[in-house]
Amino acid sequence: MKKAYRTAGKETLLHFFEENHDRQFTAEEIYLAVSKDVSVGRSSVYRNLSLLCESDTVKKFHSDERGGCVYQYVGESCDCREHFHEKCTRCGRVMHLDCHATAEFVSHLLSEHGFSVDCGQSILYGICADCRGKGGACNA
Repeated sequence: MKKAYRTAGKETLLHFFEENHDRQFTAEEIYLAVSKDVSVGRSSVYRNLSLLCESDTVKKFHSDERGGCVYQYVGESCDCREHFHEKCTRCGRVMHLDCHATAEFVSHLLSEHGFSVDCGQSILYGICADCRGKGGACNA
């Protein structure tokens, strides 16, 4: 069994993600943000991002609009493979959509259409309640 080390670099990344749990960042954005406060190398950031993804503490998403991969904190006890995600196209927040109707929809797609959904990779795009409440029409 592999021992999980809690290095200063890993702790810095965890703190950064916990403070920004509802946002996604590229590896470079993460590096620039954490290197302001702590002396940490790019390779350390990439290595720790990989470790956090392996432990399912951080989720890696492909983002066409950002030109590559982005990372988001999901917590140590969250199972993103079991629900969809919502992404606000105005503020960029990504939220977990942990709703019973999601499971019903996934089941329907499989039984009626023969399509098996990878919930962990499923993101629904639209306007979040906070942004809708700030006025303006829905542009999604």
